[in-house]
Amino acid sequence: MRCDRRPLGVLAAVTKGLFILWAVPGQGGRPLQPPTLQQIQALVRHMAEDAQELFAFYEEDQHLAINNLCRNNRPPEWLRGPVMVPGGVRGTMVRMAQALQDITQHQRDLNPPDAEILRRLASTHLKVRGLLSNLEGLFPAPSLTPGRRPPPGPTAPTKVFRQKLEGCRILWSYARFMAKLSAQLEARSRRARREKRRSRRGSRLSARS
Repeated sequence: MRCDRRPLGVLAAVTKGLFILWAVPGQGGRPLQPPTLQQIQALVRHMAEDAQELFAFYEEDQHLAINNLCRNNRPPEWLRGPVMVPGGVRGTMVRMAQALQDITQHQRDLNPPDAEILRRLASTHLKVRGLLSNLEGLFPAPSLTPGRRPPPGPTAPTKVFRQKLEGCRILWSYARFMAKLSAQLEARSRRARREKRRSRRGSRLSARS
């Protein structure tokens, strides 16, 4: 069997990229059947890891890694949770997609087109779109009036430093939100496995009696 000698980090990045291509409609030929809880859980776990990496890079790149300026305990209301409530995850992802567009637009005004921060923001935005497109059934959406626009994203401060700081705090809060969501999905998956095992044991006992 051929041994792939590429570094594990490269293989992991390729795996994540292929998974995101699968997740986003029109990006890689997603299967027709809805994703399983395990597939959503894997996507959310990747997103939680990437959200933390994006925040760490942004904090350093924007020279905000002093005195924990970005790491406050007052996240925007739409990123506070509770996480797994009907419409909660979907609503948060809609707002996060808009916030990422706002942050990206500000960074485009400050950086060349090929800047690493722009690439990372675009990658995160793609993942948010991927999660949004796969939430049907797992997190039912509330009924919306046809043609109604989603709530506006956070208002951008006028000064450059305030814009940088606001973007950094949103990314910090987003990383924490995704970590909580990942942990809650993992707990939900564990409960489902336990219930399945109990059901099987009960079926075997009934068959013996």
